[in-house]
Amino acid sequence: MIKLMLSPHFRLRHYTGGIAVILLLVGIYFAALYAVFSAGGSSLGNNEWRDGYVRHLIWFSFWQAGLSALLSVGIGIVFARALFYQRFIGKQWLLKIFSLTFVLPVLVAVFGLIGIYGSSGWLAKLMAWLNIAWRPDIYGLKGILIAHLFFNVPLAARFFLQSLQAIPSQQHQLAAQLNIRGWQFIRLIEWPHLQQQVLSVTALIFMLCFTSFTIVLTLGGGPQYTTLEVAIYQTVVFDFDLAKAALFALLQFALCFVLFSIAHLFGKPVETPIQSRQHWFAEQRSAVKIWQVFVITLLSLFILLPLVQVVVSALLSDALFSIWQSPQLWRAIGYSFTIAPLSALLSLLMSLGVLLLTRRLYWLYHPRLAAGLINLSMVILAVPTLILAIGLFLLLQQTDFTRLHLLIIVVCCNALATMPFVLRILAYPMNNNMLYYEKLCQSLGISGWQRFRLIEWHGLAQPIRYTFALACGLSLGDFTAIALFGSQNFTSLPHLLYQQLGSYRGDQAAVTALILLTVCVALFGLLERNKKTEND
Repeated sequence: MIKLMLSPHFRLRHYTGGIAVILLLVGIYFAALYAVFSAGGSSLGNNEWRDGYVRHLIWFSFWQAGLSALLSVGIGIVFARALFYQRFIGKQWLLKIFSLTFVLPVLVAVFGLIGIYGSSGWLAKLMAWLNIAWRPDIYGLKGILIAHLFFNVPLAARFFLQSLQAIPSQQHQLAAQLNIRGWQFIRLIEWPHLQQQVLSVTALIFMLCFTSFTIVLTLGGGPQYTTLEVAIYQTVVFDFDLAKAALFALLQFALCFVLFSIAHLFGKPVETPIQSRQHWFAEQRSAVKIWQVFVITLLSLFILLPLVQVVVSALLSDALFSIWQSPQLWRAIGYSFTIAPLSALLSLLMSLGVLLLTRRLYWLYHPRLAAGLINLSMVILAVPTLILAIGLFLLLQQTDFTRLHLLIIVVCCNALATMPFVLRILAYPMNNNMLYYEKLCQSLGISGWQRFRLIEWHGLAQPIRYTFALACGLSLGDFTAIALFGSQNFTSLPHLLYQQLGSYRGDQAAVTALILLTVCVALFGLLERNKKTEND
């Protein structure tokens, strides 16, 4: 670092924003984790960590995450192959709906899944109509797996479909000439491309399921199906045992950090866009075609029916018009539409600060230092938002919270949660701008805001709009931080939906879920339009 400061190309103003963001991140997380470790340290001297309940929490957290990841990857590969080899009307729309699930609020999907697989859902009514005594039960491990598959099968299918599309058409032609079919074709042609993604996708989905909070909280159904992260929330909200909550948070952080490190070793970052054209179509056997059509139909219904249930239940709800007179709904809308853009803007500004610093370090031939700072920022993924919120709660527990304080805390938590996605998306175009325009800007003496406005904005406008809309969508549906700090006077649409579901106000919950779904569809449409404009 001293050598860098002595460099003739060093200008402190180029580093101020990035250094400030890095210091801010380190300060916030150090303070929050220190508060957690300090409170949790008092429990480490006891034998609570040897308690059977704690061991069960750890075991079930791994079990549900591992089972969800294996099922998602296995089904995702089968689904991707069926989509790759079959042509049908509406295929591109189906692929876009897969992308929608990434920004869909978890509670909206949970509401739709309960309406399909709950004790009084569509499946139960179908069983009653067929005079079948069996009734579905969505709560417990079954419900957790169903919800995880709803979100993660489309994610896995998108990755594996991209791998299949990367197979050169010449390999398909050669396999057809040599009459290589069936399992031999999968083993020799497809598997070498699929296996490049299997470990990284499995690790990613495992990490997402291990830190799953809202799904386990709403569909767990009891202490038997509780993960560490949900136990943290329950210990704070119901027992107010801060020492035990901090101990759980300490365990969660340690496990997440190890898992994140392992996942980081498994693979290089992979892009997820889906190409619309197919490179090769082969005539398939009737049995294989029937099987693939069956897979596409079954999994498409699995993904689409919960979304249809949200719309139908809201349109048939008695509260469709009366709920708009509720002050609590307008309060939730107001806070949601305030938190989402503020957290997205904060996430975007912090990410730009970090990337401005790291790309200049790359330019000055310090790639290791630049990569280290990026990885330091990405370690945010290893710290679940709930642990950060618990740490801030412990630090500020003596503070008389006002709604402004709560708003600031939730905005910061949501911004930090979305920051890794923003960093990943903006890193490539910003580094390209540095390579293309740095010498030109130096020769013309253009720097600072003028450089950004005149030179760089043209190449960064679309990615910045895209990341802002994406961060808005993710923040709008986030329930983790608001679950801890929310109240009747400080709420959001996901928090209100959770309260309505918990108090069995199904008619009102249907309308709230439809509002969230409509906003997310609008944001997703904006994302798709920006992506299309950027490609054009």
